[in-house]
Amino acid sequence: MNAVRSFATKPSSATRQYLKRQMTDEFAQKAREHSYRARSAFKLLEMNQRYKIISQGDCVVDIGAAPGSWSQVAAEIVKPLKPTGKQGFVVGVDLQPMLPIPGVVLLPQSDITAPSTHKKIKEALGGRVVDCVISDMAPNPTGDRAMDHTRIISLCRLALDLTDTVLPLSSKGLFLCKIWDGSERKHFAEELQRRFRNVSTIKPKASRNDSAELYLLATNKILS
Repeated sequence: MNAVRSFATKPSSATRQYLKRQMTDEFAQKAREHSYRARSAFKLLEMNQRYKIISQGDCVVDIGAAPGSWSQVAAEIVKPLKPTGKQGFVVGVDLQPMLPIPGVVLLPQSDITAPSTHKKIKEALGGRVVDCVISDMAPNPTGDRAMDHTRIISLCRLALDLTDTVLPLSSKGLFLCKIWDGSERKHFAEELQRRFRNVSTIKPKASRNDSAELYLLATNKILS
């Protein structure tokens, strides 16, 4: 009897509020209409339209890819399944499981901090030079804004360091990552400026107004 009751438990007020927001959210609705796995697809689409981040034929690595919406967008642009002409390549990596995406090499349940994952990425790339490293990954929020900010910056630094080792960027290569705004934003932007010629801060329209979410775009890698 208790088991039956547990299945019938009413959702919490926070859950109800989230579901209501998802049902009325413009970009969540568009994601469903266009078969994207998450509303975040429209953040990348908007940024790409403004900044020409990804082009047909590019080699793209998507870090923190689950559930896969950014990899979906990247594949649409680079055309990895194009039978003739310039064919792109997309690798998506995440600690979580992911369903297949046509034309995308997915590495699910792969810890981006682990050497074994780095080996899998290198094998997948097969010697290709990377044009774009994109990262929408974020830690599970704790509710402590300062702590969450510090944790997401640490993840971004990890991804950035990979562009010097595991993910060799071309001289025109770029790095795009999500942050939550806070005290370390300026210092991290300065780190990017030491490694790239141009750095921009972006707040896409698809980001919710009440969110501290920002994106940092670093272009034209400075090769040592």
